[in-house]
Amino acid sequence: MISELERRLSGAPVRGALMHLATLRTDGSPALCNVRYHATFSPDRLYFIAHHDRPHAHDLRSDIRVAGCIVSLGGDGHAPAEGVTFTGTARELPENTEIPDHPVRLSPGERLYRLDVTEWTLYDGDRPDQVPRVIPARP
Repeated sequence: MISELERRLSGAPVRGALMHLATLRTDGSPALCNVRYHATFSPDRLYFIAHHDRPHAHDLRSDIRVAGCIVSLGGDGHAPAEGVTFTGTARELPENTEIPDHPVRLSPGERLYRLDVTEWTLYDGDRPDQVPRVIPARP
């Protein structure tokens, strides 16, 4: 049976598979970028591609801790927004690494990263009075 988390993230590629990813610069200050992603579950992972010269790629070479969010808007523009936030660690993967059930084509200079999620928080946009639900990631 598909979990609510998987349902929310599996529909996102149809609506646009972008996540907001926060990294830490070498001076400790935060930085934010947008990257396309692919999600897998059990274990909970988010894969993304970044050019090795991008600031977030430099950040991850010095500190692997990350946080971010994925927000999905209703397909017709009137459905409520659904969002998840996450924390975890992200690492560059060796060349020729494959994502399970997802083809990867890298351009020159691009690298594949795996983000191991440690915690998810689900946000219900149509019910702002609700306390966000924290869900531990599945190893």
